[in-house]
Amino acid sequence: MAHYKLEWSVMRGAIGVFSICVLLGGTLLSASYYFRQEMQSEYLNHHTRFRDISRKYLAVDEEERIIEQHLPLFVQLYESGILGQEHRLNWLESLRRAGDGIGLPQISYKINAQSVYAPEFPVKLGAFNIYVSEMDLTLGLLHEGDLIRLLDALNRTAEGLYSVSRCDARRLNKGSEFDHTRPTIMAACRLNWFTVDLKGERKLSL
Repeated sequence: MAHYKLEWSVMRGAIGVFSICVLLGGTLLSASYYFRQEMQSEYLNHHTRFRDISRKYLAVDEEERIIEQHLPLFVQLYESGILGQEHRLNWLESLRRAGDGIGLPQISYKINAQSVYAPEFPVKLGAFNIYVSEMDLTLGLLHEGDLIRLLDALNRTAEGLYSVSRCDARRLNKGSEFDHTRPTIMAACRLNWFTVDLKGERKLSL
């Protein structure tokens, strides 16, 4: 009986050590698994953030490239009155200078309110609209070529883009004596001035 107790006491110590080792091993295994899962989750989070930051950086880099490439043209079109607000005062000043330079005996104008232009063909404008302002001109001309010279002067000096919608002319009855203060031809023309701007309340600006 004493021999049995001796063996059990020895085995009990060994079993206790073994149990502690098993428990410690299980704890370490569980901890390592948990740590591995945490590290994997952390890696995925960092990897996802890195990809998002990389995409944003590449997008910003692409935006900077587009801005650098197209900004000079945008500024040129904006300052020339094709993009953004129309330059009515410049139109009128250019018209006055052209008439004085040619020596037209009579020139008058009327500009209608700006409105949205509807092209006759489909145009994908996105967030933009094409706007038009109609200018009606009444011109007293000395010669047929005065009208061509006037339009040519507007092409060179006026800020904006326009087209001639219509132009009607009639010759006045006059005597044989030439008078440079009195027109020999009366012309009625309509010019359409075009600009491109954002839809709604927001407007393009530099």
